[in-house]
Amino acid sequence: MLTHAAALSRIFDVAVRKGWLSDKHPVARLNTKGRRSVARPAFEPMEVSKLLAFMPVWVEQADRSAVAEMRELLRDYVEVLLYTGMRHGTESVNLKWQHIDIYKDVQTDLAYTRIWVSGKTGRRSLIAKHTIGAALERIRSRFPDLAVGTLAEILARKHAEWVFRIPSGHRPNSLGGTFRRLMLASGLLKSAAGANRTLYSLRHTYATTALLAEGVDVHTLARQMGTSVVMIERHYSKLTATMAAGRLA
Repeated sequence: MLTHAAALSRIFDVAVRKGWLSDKHPVARLNTKGRRSVARPAFEPMEVSKLLAFMPVWVEQADRSAVAEMRELLRDYVEVLLYTGMRHGTESVNLKWQHIDIYKDVQTDLAYTRIWVSGKTGRRSLIAKHTIGAALERIRSRFPDLAVGTLAEILARKHAEWVFRIPSGHRPNSLGGTFRRLMLASGLLKSAAGANRTLYSLRHTYATTALLAEGVDVHTLARQMGTSVVMIERHYSKLTATMAAGRLA
């Protein structure tokens, strides 16, 4: 909005300078005050459990193989977003197997799944929850070239294939419609406040869980999610206040 307002002002300035508009009368200016942002509705912990339990049943209920393939893909997509906090869209749909590796902490000797994503804020790495392993195993099991060997061995080969695709290799343009059908079928479309949930609600759920249930500090969460501390505090101010209360009480 600021960019458009500045451009329009420059056009009017040129018009006045060339005599096309009178400098004795004010010209219209664009309003640069946007609507106040509203956080997307997250899933409550019990709703996440319900969703994870419902999705495999929903896949089995598909009446055609093509429908089942899309539902399988969406199930994996939902879980990956829930377990990483990455943005749906560019960051997730452009994910390739070569962007995933196993990171080993030399101090603790613990292994973690690390994912490199590129999107709104450039390229960054994030650490996925350990539970992402089940989704990755399901995805690779549908492709013969990825089904041989352990998951770690597959990741070490740095395959250039897309992660989110159906067995034919086709990559859907959008999973938003399938997600809405999932929400309707599971009864989870509406939040307690009556707002419709979208794929972005999964990212909001990740942030909410990290802040409250897991006590992740805002600086670490901002780096993980590829956003700023200011944005985290703006959208989750009530949660960050609750975190502080928990530490101080």
